[in-house]
Amino acid sequence: MVIFNNDTQTNEEEEEVSEHQAAMVMAAMAGGPEGPQPNTIGLVGDIDEEAAQEIYHGLLQLNGGSIFPNPVEEGEEKPEDLHFLISTGGGAVYEMFGIIDMMSIVKRRRDISTLGTGKIFSAGVPILASGTRGKRFITRNARIMMHRCSAGNMGTTADMKASHDEMRLMEDQMVQVIAENSKLSVGEIHNMFSKNTDEYFSAQEAIEMGLADEII
Repeated sequence: MVIFNNDTQTNEEEEEVSEHQAAMVMAAMAGGPEGPQPNTIGLVGDIDEEAAQEIYHGLLQLNGGSIFPNPVEEGEEKPEDLHFLISTGGGAVYEMFGIIDMMSIVKRRRDISTLGTGKIFSAGVPILASGTRGKRFITRNARIMMHRCSAGNMGTTADMKASHDEMRLMEDQMVQVIAENSKLSVGEIHNMFSKNTDEYFSAQEAIEMGLADEII
């Protein structure tokens, strides 16, 4: 079971379990009669620095503790799949890319089976789609939502322009990730985003778009 502890916490702080930690513990405990599964992590809630930190730690643990690609060596048995539960309203794009990049590192060693349930919105969509092809699942009543990146602009005119340029760059990068991991083309995704509105899809539509592989 993946549980994350901070040795610098006080006793009072140790008693407080974050929403993200609780969700991951619940996911890891869903092991049936055989007990907790040591290869399950979860993202339930917003994608922020706290959630990303916990997922980074979990992925590193499940990568043999290495922060670098740790491929299976010749003669070594490939580890069992990592199971990644995802239910999120979206969140920070930088943390999203960090999670996806860490997934890419881990996939050099073991497959990652993603499961989307409830809501998989915004930044959660590329994470779901970045699981190992053929092992990306979605529950029957789950909902997908996609839209373009947004950001608050403050400061000088130059600051606002720099923020706008960065947002466009991040959006293009996100479009590329979705296109690489789905049946959608870059043009189709940009056309969807150009509507400047939230676009909702069913589990079956997610399958048809290649964002997931199977409904369970």
